[in-house]
Amino acid sequence: MDDNRVEMLVEELEAGSKHEEKLWRKLLPGVVSGATGNNLREMIREPLFGLPHELGETALGAKLKLVIGRTPTFPTTEFLPLILELCGELRHDSEQAVRELERMLSELATPIIRIWAEVLLVPLIGSLDSDWAQGMAEKLLERVSTTRAKVVVVDITGVPTIDIETFSAVKLLGAEVILTGLKPEIAHTLVKLGIDFRMVVIARDLEDALRQAIAMIEEDRSRQRKIVWARGSNFPGECHNRKVLP
Repeated sequence: MDDNRVEMLVEELEAGSKHEEKLWRKLLPGVVSGATGNNLREMIREPLFGLPHELGETALGAKLKLVIGRTPTFPTTEFLPLILELCGELRHDSEQAVRELERMLSELATPIIRIWAEVLLVPLIGSLDSDWAQGMAEKLLERVSTTRAKVVVVDITGVPTIDIETFSAVKLLGAEVILTGLKPEIAHTLVKLGIDFRMVVIARDLEDALRQAIAMIEEDRSRQRKIVWARGSNFPGECHNRKVLP
């Protein structure tokens, strides 16, 4: 008898896919069997949690209403706690999905590209707020530290405004900041705010910024070579002052 009722309900529900039909065939036997407690819970939990992903909440609600109307012994008392648990899991999954999406969008808006052994490029895109700026600064500082970058090129062509002081911490890590893509209206605003431009180097465009970055790296390497040479020449040249014995 139960099998006939299940078949009738499955046909009446008009499943839109084989997977949906399979879920209903797993759910309905428990609903019409009169099972209670843990037995019922184990029978209906998996399909009940799978149906919202297959149908969506609205369609599932409408079809469950049909099932309840056709099943006088529908186990409402057992069903409601599972529905509440399902809602909690769906909300949790939704919140996780939103957080993951925000993380992905943040990474897309703030890509940090290593274009040279000691040069990072940061092309900024989109509108900036305080939370975004803080996250970007933390991410940039981490990359500067891990890559031991000496120059960071920041292209602000794709943003409406920028807080230059965000990059002040980068200089504390020993890296120079080259700013390019500065729009006239942004430059005017920054000047009116009295921003100290000494913490960054301004470049006309990205090509100019890359040229300056390479020049900075070459200058730093030349300075390092001079330091090494100077240290080597400061060692006592005793071998040159000693007399050679016959």
